[in-house]
Amino acid sequence: MSIIATDLDGTIFKGQTLIDGVKEALLKIINEGIEIYYTTNNSSQTPSEIKDKLENLLQLDIDISKIITPLVIFQNLYSDDKLNIFIYGSENLKKYIKNLNMNVTSLENAELVLIGRKEENNFSEINEIIKSVSIGKNILSLNKDLTFPTEFGEKAGNGAVVKIIEDELSISIPTLGKSGNHYSSYFIQNGITVNFVIGDRVDTDIIFGKNLNAKTFLVSSGIKNYLDVNIADIQLNKFSDVVPFLTEES
Repeated sequence: MSIIATDLDGTIFKGQTLIDGVKEALLKIINEGIEIYYTTNNSSQTPSEIKDKLENLLQLDIDISKIITPLVIFQNLYSDDKLNIFIYGSENLKKYIKNLNMNVTSLENAELVLIGRKEENNFSEINEIIKSVSIGKNILSLNKDLTFPTEFGEKAGNGAVVKIIEDELSISIPTLGKSGNHYSSYFIQNGITVNFVIGDRVDTDIIFGKNLNAKTFLVSSGIKNYLDVNIADIQLNKFSDVVPFLTEES
C-alpha cells in the first residue's frame, strides 16, 4: 500500500477555504487504498484543532494520528524532559505546551526558548531573546516559514522572527519544521515509509520529501517559491492534478 504525505496550507486549503477539487481528489485516493498523512508546519493550531478544521472543510473523518505538526515533533522529542521553556508565540501555543506538563516560564528562568508565531510581533521581546541567546540560552524554532498562504495573500510566518534572530547573531536556529532533520526523522523512526510528498513549498515540502527519498510533487496553488522549482520531481497546478500519478503507481 502506498503512503502519501500532503501539505495543508496552500495545498489542501488557503485559510478557511478549500482549494478546488481537493475533496473529490482525496476521496479517489482513499478509495484506492492509499494511506494519507497530513503534514504541516502550522504550529499556531493544535493537532486537534487542525483535525476539526479538516473534518469541517472536507466532511470526512480524519485520524488525528495522521496529522503531523511541529508540535507533534516537539512532544515526541521532549515529552520525557521537564524543561523550563520560554515561548515566543500565541496563548494557544503556551496552553498546548503547558498541557504536556512542561513548565512555561519567564525568559530569565528558561532552559529553552521556543519560537512560534504571534499575530503581531513584539520587537522588545525579540531583542531580549537575542540578548539571552547571545550569552548561551538554547533556542529552537517550530518552523522557519517566512510566510504562509491565506485566501487574502501571504502573511508573515514564524520564520520572519527566526530570521531576525539568526541575522543578528549570525547563527542557524534548529527547527522542528519540515526543513529540519527532526521532522523527517519522526517518520523514519516510526517506520512510516512515505512514497509520495505533495506540497506548495520547495524549501519545506520538497526538501522534506527528498529527505525521505519520496517522489515529490510541487503544486502552484500556494506561495511563490524562491528556490529552484525544478528540485521537485513533478510540477503541477493543484492537488487534484496529482491523482492520476498516484493511482497509476499505487
